[in-house]
Amino acid sequence: MVKAACHCGAVRFELEAQPAWVLDCNCTLCRRYGGLWIYPRFGTANVLEGPDPDATSAYRWQEGDLAFQHCKTCGCVTHILAMSDPPAIFAVNARMIPTLDPARTAVRQADNSHSGFFWTKSDAAVIPSRHPVMPPPGPDDWR
Repeated sequence: MVKAACHCGAVRFELEAQPAWVLDCNCTLCRRYGGLWIYPRFGTANVLEGPDPDATSAYRWQEGDLAFQHCKTCGCVTHILAMSDPPAIFAVNARMIPTLDPARTAVRQADNSHSGFFWTKSDAAVIPSRHPVMPPPGPDDWR
C-alpha cells in the first residue's frame, strides 16, 4: 500500500502500489500547478481509498468537464475529477506520494500546449496533443 496526502494531511489517498509512470502535461493549467498525474483508470496505481469530498474545493475549467481539486486547508492540488455521474477520480497528483522514487518511475510527457517545452526530462517520445491548437499569445496575453 502507498500513501499520498496533501501538505496538511486533510486530503489522503491510499494506492495499491507505486505507479509505474506519471504524466507531465504542459497545458496552461498543469504547467502552473506543477502536477505529475497518475491515472488509476488506466492501471497506473489503483486507488484503494480516496479523500473525503468535503475536504476539497474545485476549480472547473471551460465547460466544467474537469474539476481540479484543491485541499481547502493547505491549498495543494490533489486530484482531478472527470465530471460524470457519478464523479470518478480521473487523475491523482503523484507529487503527494512522499515515497515516489523518480529514479524508478517513468515520466511520460503530453504536449498539450503545443510548445514542446517541459521542465521534466523523459527518455520516451512526447505524446502529441489531442487538444486544439490555441492562437499564439499576444502582448497582453497572460497564459
